[in-house]
Amino acid sequence: MEKFKLVLVLLSTTFWCETRAQEAPSPFSEPSIGYLHQFAGASERVFIFERYDAEGKLVARDVKALTEPVVINGASRRTIGGYAISLRGLVECPQKEVTYNRKQRWACEKAAADYMGAIYNRRASVILCKTLVLRSLRKEPDPSSCFALVGGKNSDPLMVVNDDDAMVFLGLASIGKTDGGASRRPDLLHSQNLSGSDVQP
Repeated sequence: MEKFKLVLVLLSTTFWCETRAQEAPSPFSEPSIGYLHQFAGASERVFIFERYDAEGKLVARDVKALTEPVVINGASRRTIGGYAISLRGLVECPQKEVTYNRKQRWACEKAAADYMGAIYNRRASVILCKTLVLRSLRKEPDPSSCFALVGGKNSDPLMVVNDDDAMVFLGLASIGKTDGGASRRPDLLHSQNLSGSDVQP
């Protein structure tokens, strides 16, 4: 049995290494488990903030130990590692009250804080946010997409939580539109169509 477990660990490690070697940083795609796992610390949470230019090229990466709790300021606003962040292309709380946590009625912002607070502050080992803003503007949040690596303890499988997708799926945020009426996040349309499902934290 122990040998079988060792083989699984070795295979998983090989998979992660191969994924890291093959996966190029991207401003839009969801990162793989392997991409996030390469930043994992032995005993501390890690926050990565990546900046991309208009052509989608990674131009800056800040990696730091996350010593303070993540603050969920709203359904689409976060404070992580000293950075003010707004989830890219989303409009928070289209409804003031939502069905959440065993079909109870919750205030939208309270539900967002409960759900993502548990993810970021109790389960995540690595948090990654990506933005196309090359330099933060004073008092303006950076529009970003954020992801958390959770699991890996107590036999929980490693997985990536997509913050943007979760907020849309739970009905805590909706997809914004351009002045011409086009969707700002066509990648999340499927989740918005499924929105309204009652998901437990």
